[in-house]
Amino acid sequence: RTRWHTMSQSLLDNWSDEGCAAAISEAAASPADPSAPNPLKVVLHDLSSAVVRGALEPERLVTVLSDAALVDRALLPRVQSDLADIFWFLGLRIEAEKSDEDGDGAPKQQLLALVAALLQAELVAPELLKARLDPEMLQEAGLVASHADFHRAQVRLNTRALYTQQKYNLLREGSEGYSKLVTELAELPAGPRDGTSTRGCTRAAEVVANVQSLIGYFDLDPNRVLDLVLEALEAVPSRASHRSLVELFNPQYLPHVLGFKFQFYKGEAEATPLSLYALCGLLLKQGAVELEQVLPHLEPSLPKLREMHAADV
Repeated sequence: RTRWHTMSQSLLDNWSDEGCAAAISEAAASPADPSAPNPLKVVLHDLSSAVVRGALEPERLVTVLSDAALVDRALLPRVQSDLADIFWFLGLRIEAEKSDEDGDGAPKQQLLALVAALLQAELVAPELLKARLDPEMLQEAGLVASHADFHRAQVRLNTRALYTQQKYNLLREGSEGYSKLVTELAELPAGPRDGTSTRGCTRAAEVVANVQSLIGYFDLDPNRVLDLVLEALEAVPSRASHRSLVELFNPQYLPHVLGFKFQFYKGEAEATPLSLYALCGLLLKQGAVELEQVLPHLEPSLPKLREMHAADV
C-alpha cells in the first residue's frame, strides 16, 4: 500500500471536506512516477470505492468537488477524466464479483448514485462517460435509452469514420496500381484445383504474392484493396477457399468492410444481392469473421426480429 492509500484511509476515518480537498490537491500536484500508480487516481479510486462499499455518502464527495474554494477549477478536467476511468473499472469489478447472494446489487446502485450525483452537479460530462463506460452501465445510469442500440450506433459510427473510402479523381488515386490489382485478382483460380486464369495460373500463392507486392509498390489503401478482394470473392464464391488472400489483411478490419458493404444497400431501392449473403456465410464458415461482429450491420435488429417472431407466433 502506498502513502496515498494510507492518506485515503485516514481521511475516511476522520472525514472533513477540507481534508478531502487537501488530499486531492496534494495528489494532483505530486510528480508522476511511471513505475507507481497515479496518485490522483489512487485517491479518487479509494474515495469512489468507499462510496460503493457504503462507507461514504456520494453527496460528501460531490460537495467537495463542486466547491471552488476547496478544489481548484483547473484540476476539474483531470478529475473528470480520472473519475470516468475509475467508474469503468469499478463497474467491471462489481460485475466480476457479483454472485447470487448479492441481492439487490447494492454496490452497483451505490456506484450509479455517485455517477448520477456528479452528473447533476455538472462535475462530469455525459459525453465523456459515453466514451469510457460500457453500454450496459450507460443505460443503467440513464445516459442512453438502450445499450443495444447505442452499441450498434457505435459500431456503425466507427465503420463510417475509419473505413469510408475517399473518392479521388483518377490522377490522384493511383489508377495504374488499382488496375493492375483488378487484373491480378481476375487471375485467382476459382477453386483449389481449378486453374481458370487467363495466364493458366493454378497456384493461388502466386496471385497472393503479387497482390501483396502491388499494395507495397503502389502504396495502395489496404481498406480499398480489401474491398476489391471481397468483390472478387463475391463474384466467384469458390475463390474464398484461398484463405491466404483474406489473411493478408488485419482480421479486425474485415467485419467493418464487410458490414459497410451491407450498409450500402440500407434504404436503397435495390435489394441486397444474394451473392453478398453467400460471401458472408462463407467467411463465417471459415472463421474469418464472427457472427457477433457482423450482426450490428444487419437489418432488422435482434430486438426487432424478436418482435416480428412474437407477432407471427
